Amino acid sequence: MRLASPAVAAILGRIVFVVTHALAPVAACLAIDIAGILRRGGRVLPPWSLPVVGLFGALPDLCTPHLSLEARYASWSHTVWFLLGLVPVAVAVAACLGRRATAPLAAAFWLAAALHLATDAVCGGIAPLQPWRADVIAARWVPFRWWLAGDALFLGLTALGLWLRPRAEARAIDRRRG
Repeated sequence: MRLASPAVAAILGRIVFVVTHALAPVAACLAIDIAGILRRGGRVLPPWSLPVVGLFGALPDLCTPHLSLEARYASWSHTVWFLLGLVPVAVAVAACLGRRATAPLAAAFWLAAALHLATDAVCGGIAPLQPWRADVIAARWVPFRWWLAGDALFLGLTALGLWLRPRAEARAIDRRRG
């Protein structure tokens, strides 16, 4: 059963799936923060870092927007070269904004973009060595019809993490008090 015409699916898929690219790493960072609060009593990442993590997660699509798999295969921002060039950018952004915890922040920023490429690889593929090699790493483990459900899942996980984090902090404060 086809949910939409190929053109509508391509446009809707690009708009919708960016939500997953942005929120999957944010949800992961929230989970890490909550675990850090429950184990050590404090956050691992500063609260302002979550939108920046989301931005880095969406960055490959923001740098070269595309509406087809062929355009993604030709995209310079969906390559290992982009990820390599992103390392100093992530470190610089973390150093400018972080003041402390630069390494964990830079790692979170970079991993958000890497997760984007990984999810694209299992949702149609990427050509990671463009322009030198056109070989596509491709899998269709997540078909288009599940993309909206994926967005809803990561939206829900992010909301849950934002709801749980202050409760974990309150619990950690109560534990410290005795």
